[in-house]
Parts: sequence; C-alpha cells; structure tokens
Amino acid sequence: MPYAQIRPVLFLVGLMTFAASIMAQFATQGVALFLRAEETSSGTIGLIYLAAIPYTLRFLWAPLVDRSGLGGQGRYARWLIVTQIACALAIAAMGLVDPASAPLAIIAILAVFMVSAGTQQTALGGLMTASVPAEHYPKVTSIQGISSGLAGFILGAAVLYVLADIGWQAVIAARTTISLAGCLVAVWIAPPADVPRTRHEPRVPVLSHLSVFKEPQARQLFVISALVNCSVGIPYGTKAVLFIDAGFSVSDGALYGIVLGNLFGVLGALFIRPVIDRLGGMVVLAGLGTLNVAVVLLFAFLAMDGLGPSGTPALVLFASFAVFASFIASRSLIMRLCKPGRQATELASFVGLEAVVYLIIAGISLALLDRVGLAAILFCLLPCSGAGSLLAWRYQTRYPGPHRSRGEG
Repeated sequence: MPYAQIRPVLFLVGLMTFAASIMAQFATQGVALFLRAEETSSGTIGLIYLAAIPYTLRFLWAPLVDRSGLGGQGRYARWLIVTQIACALAIAAMGLVDPASAPLAIIAILAVFMVSAGTQQTALGGLMTASVPAEHYPKVTSIQGISSGLAGFILGAAVLYVLADIGWQAVIAARTTISLAGCLVAVWIAPPADVPRTRHEPRVPVLSHLSVFKEPQARQLFVISALVNCSVGIPYGTKAVLFIDAGFSVSDGALYGIVLGNLFGVLGALFIRPVIDRLGGMVVLAGLGTLNVAVVLLFAFLAMDGLGPSGTPALVLFASFAVFASFIASRSLIMRLCKPGRQATELASFVGLEAVVYLIIAGISLALLDRVGLAAILFCLLPCSGAGSLLAWRYQTRYPGPHRSRGEG
C-alpha cells in the first residue's frame, strides 16, 4: 500500500496519541508530583497504580469495540470521540478537589478517567492495526512514541512548569482546555479515517480476550517484554516521588522528570526505529535488556548513598530512553501477530496484561520505597531484566526480520 494512502491514519494516530498521552501523563505523573509535595505517603501515591487497573483491563470490553461502532457508523471513530470527551470531563472534575485534603478523592476520579482512556486506546490500537500494513508498523509505533514524548514535553514545560506555582486549579484549567481541543481534533479527523466492517469479516466473540496468547510467539514476547523493562520501569513510573524526595519542587520536578524525560523518550523512539528496521524487534529487546542491567546496576550502587539532585535526573532520563525504545520494539512485534477483525481486542489484551504486571511491581515498589529504599528495590529487579535479555537472545532467531508477520515462515 502506498504511503500516501495511510498518511491520514498516521496523522490521526499521532494527534490522538498526543491528546491521550498529555492527559494520562498528568494523571500518573503530574498528580503524583502534587500529592508528594503535600507530603502524601508513597503508599497512598501507590494507589494511583491501583486506580490505573481499569486502564490495563480494557481488553475485557475490547471485543465490544471490535464488534461495532457507536451509533452504527464505522468501527472506531465514535469511540475515539466519546472517550476523549469523557476524559476531559474527568480531568475537569479534579479541579473541584483539593489534593492536600482529599488525595483519595482525586485517585477515585483517576479510576473513572482510566476507564475512558483505556477504551480510547483500544479503539486507536484497533484502527491503526487494521489500517496500516505490517511493513509500516515500526513507523506507526514510532509516531506513537514520539507523540507521547511531545505530549509530556508540552505538559511539563507549558503547563506544570509555568503554572504549578500558581496552583492546582490553574493546572487543571489548562489541562481541561487542552483536552477539549483534543475533542475537536477527534471530531474533525477520526470519521474519514475510520475502518468499516466488511461483509464477510467474522464478528469478534465477546469472550475472545486472550486469543492472541494462543500464539507461542505472543507468549514469549509477553514474558520477555515484561522482564526487560522491570529495572527501568520503576524509576520511570515513580519519578514524581523520586524528584520530590531529592529536593525538587513541583515545577522543577516537572521540568526534569516530564519535559526532559519525554525528550529522552522521543530520542529513544527516533534512535530505535531504524535499528528495528535493520535488526528486528526481538534483537532490539535483547540489547535493551543487556543495557538496562549494566546501567541500572551502576545506579543501584550509587543509590545506596542516595542519588541526590544529580543522580536522580540521570536515572530517570535513562529509564525514559529505555522504556520508549522498548515500547517501539515490542509493539512492532505484537501488531504483526494480531488477527484481522480482532486487532483492538488482541492488542489491548496483550498491552493490558503487560501493564497489569508492571502495575503490580510498581505498586509494591512504591509501598516499600519509604521502608527499604530505592537501592534495594533496584537490586531486586535487576535479575528480572537480565533474565529477559537472555530469553530475548535465545528466541531472537524466531523473529528474523522486521517485516515478518503471522503465517510467514
């Protein structure tokens, strides 16, 4: 398929990923900065990961997204529009709550937000998997990674860094405005790029959530991806707490953790895409696992005496680079394994269960952070990344090329 024919879909994926990421990153990172600045315990902040469980369990209702579109038009467009509106309303509702006096109420609103955000990502994943040929999967996943990084840059620099000192309500007002702009983008672009269901295409069974894991390659990729990211996922996910504990203010934490973190994430996405095209996604995961072990081991030793205001940004920036690069590699692989007609269901199932594993590890790590310290947590997770790297090197011959898809070979 010529590149010009998929350009509208790539444009939609980029804009919707940007709109979704700027909301999701505020929910998981910006909110945590404010809560920690109000001396909320790491255990309470860890409940944010509990609130994110609906996002990870979106594969449970993903067949409904694959089976029909809202209003009977197309399959995915109206899901994108309605969920974007719901996300904007949830963000606006946070402005009615004071993070200092009612942190649990904010976390409860986050749970509602995560349901809408998860449904939106299910629809977006189904649209791009159904519309984009396999040879362009590294391109579309790179666009997702770059858009997510740019969203974090705008969130950190134009919202949190500028408005954090003014107050919580000012940040919420800016976030709501950006979310409503995302609604307009969805209404304008999504319907023309939508994917109608063909007459002979089988309907997705409602209970077909785990069908993707019938493929041995999908099971291997799930385990490898989860293990490779263990050691870098924790400093990436808990950076709000790490920066505040290192003496940074909310605005400075946003500048270093979100703005620079996402800049390094974008660099990771840009750097890794041509490597995937040349070597394949599994080789990239193997190399990233090895790199994660070497670098995080160094930071684990440094953390024994405290990373401080210089070591904390360095760890978070590396973690951002590695997480984004791994995202591009694993998604470019799993998208090729999704069956036609159930792309949203299978992609959401894989990504959702992968996130469940991460949330469990992150929640436990945050609960223990105040008790055992960062160094002990990193030392415990390093063997996981090492095991993931070894498995990736072992199975990389089963993923010989970047354009190999289901049924080939």
